[in-house]
Amino acid sequence: MVPTHAQHSPPKMPTIRTLGQRVKVSWLDLRGTGLSVIERLCLEEALLRHDPLERCWAIVGNHEPFHNRILSLPDSIVNGRHHSDRNTNCIIVLGIGGKPHELLDLDLVRKDGVICAKRFSGGGTVVVDHSSILTTFIMRTHCLRDVSPYPRDIMQWSSDAIFNQVFGAMKNEMMNVTAAEYGQRSLVMESKSCGVELTGKMLTVPRKKVTDIPDFSLRENDYVLGHRKMGGNAQSIIKDGWLHHTSFLWDYFDDHMKYLTLPSKRPEYRGERSHDDFLVKLKQYFQYHPLGKKVVHEKVKEAMFDVFHVEEVTLREALELVDSELNGMQSWFDSKCRTRVIEF
Repeated sequence: MVPTHAQHSPPKMPTIRTLGQRVKVSWLDLRGTGLSVIERLCLEEALLRHDPLERCWAIVGNHEPFHNRILSLPDSIVNGRHHSDRNTNCIIVLGIGGKPHELLDLDLVRKDGVICAKRFSGGGTVVVDHSSILTTFIMRTHCLRDVSPYPRDIMQWSSDAIFNQVFGAMKNEMMNVTAAEYGQRSLVMESKSCGVELTGKMLTVPRKKVTDIPDFSLRENDYVLGHRKMGGNAQSIIKDGWLHHTSFLWDYFDDHMKYLTLPSKRPEYRGERSHDDFLVKLKQYFQYHPLGKKVVHEKVKEAMFDVFHVEEVTLREALELVDSELNGMQSWFDSKCRTRVIEF
C-alpha cells in the first residue's frame, strides 16, 4: 500500500544532478578557423542571445589577436598612424564596464598601437595572444536548474563540474609520464661542428621532469594553480540563460603585461603582487604533456562528454545561424553587438 501523502506529492523537477539526465550541448571547436578574438566574441553573444533553438553551447579555440577573417574594422583602427610598427601580437580586452584610463598604461598602449576592445560581458581586463586558450559555456537556466544564474554560482559549477576534472587529469597524466617520454628527440646531421662529430641519428635530450604541479582550485573569483591566477574569466547573464568564458594563460610575453596597471579593486589573495608574481603560465607545468597545448581543449571536451550529451557543430553551421537571424556577422557587429573596438 502506497502512503496517502505520497500519492499527492508533486513530481520533483528533473535536474542534471538529481536524475542523471544529460542536457544536450552543442560543441563548437574553433581551432584552426582563423577567427579573431573580436569575431569570436561577436559570435558568442549571437549564440547566447539569438539562437532560435536556445541551445546550450561549449566553445573552444585559439584566435588571431589582430587579423580578422570576416569582419571589416574602420581604417582608422586597422591602419592609423601605427601601420608599420604597431604590436599586432596581442589584443587587450576589457569588460563592458572597464575604464581604460584606470586599467591601462595608455601611453604605452598608444605608443605600441595595441588594439583594444570592450567585450559584451563583465569582468576584468585580459591580454589575449596566439597562445591564449579560450573556453566558453553557454547554458540555459531551465537546463541547469540547480545552478543559480549569478557569477559566483556559475564559477562554482564550472569549477566542480568541468575544470576540476580537466586539470586533475592533466596533473595525473603529467605525474605518470615516463622519463623516456620526457626526452626531446633531435636530429643531428653527419658533419663536424666546433670539433664535434655529429652522427645523423636521432638523439634524446633529457628534460627535467615536473613533479611539483600545484592543484587547481577556485579562489575568490579566480581559477588558480596553487596561489597564482591562471587566466581571466567573465560572465554575461540574460533572462533565460548565461555565458561564462575564460582565457587561460598557456604562455605570454612578459612585456605585454606592462600594458596593464595594478587594478584598484583586486582579490584579497593577490595583495600587492605584480602581474609577474600573480600570474602563472600553464606551459610551465604542462608543456611536455604528450598533447602539448592541445591538452586543455581535449580535456575540456572529455569532461563535457562525461557530463552532457554532446553534439558537434561546425563553424559554418554557427555562421549560418548568424546569417539567418542577424543578417550576417558584419551587420551584427555594426549594429547591436556589444563588443566594441576602443579608439583612443
